[in-house]
Amino acid sequence: MSMNVGEQMPVGGYVTKDKFILGRTLQEIEDILGFQRGRLAQGMFVLALDRLPQQSEFQLAAYSMIAEHHFTLPGDLEISKIKESAAGTWSLSGPDRLVKVRAVTPHDSNLDLDAQYPPGKGAPQWKLLTRIPATCVAAVTRYPDGRYQLAAAIRT
Repeated sequence: MSMNVGEQMPVGGYVTKDKFILGRTLQEIEDILGFQRGRLAQGMFVLALDRLPQQSEFQLAAYSMIAEHHFTLPGDLEISKIKESAAGTWSLSGPDRLVKVRAVTPHDSNLDLDAQYPPGKGAPQWKLLTRIPATCVAAVTRYPDGRYQLAAAIRT
């Protein structure tokens, strides 16, 4: 998969806030988000959402310390209030901007989920249930020390 900074593409799946990965190396991002070591060896793209998701377009996913296959949402919560609270912290620019990390190396359905998605270091995450328009703000290579920095034309 190849993508250019400024290119638009709808994204789904997990998103986090920019401040948890901006300025970090590829290897640090693997550790933060809970990717198997080496998953970002071929690089990654960071896509910033062009609009914020509505409540019906995302589900709560806690923190990256718990992979999806281990996460169970407690049944005694007022989900709509928690979603409203979470969405109130999001932005389309700055450190609270929602971003999607797209690894060049895709998910491998033949690998054990626990090996592929070990516990991360705890970045908040939400799972998009529908595809949301997004713009590529960075392409990062040079594993393991390539660092996620915004392209000059995309800085916000």
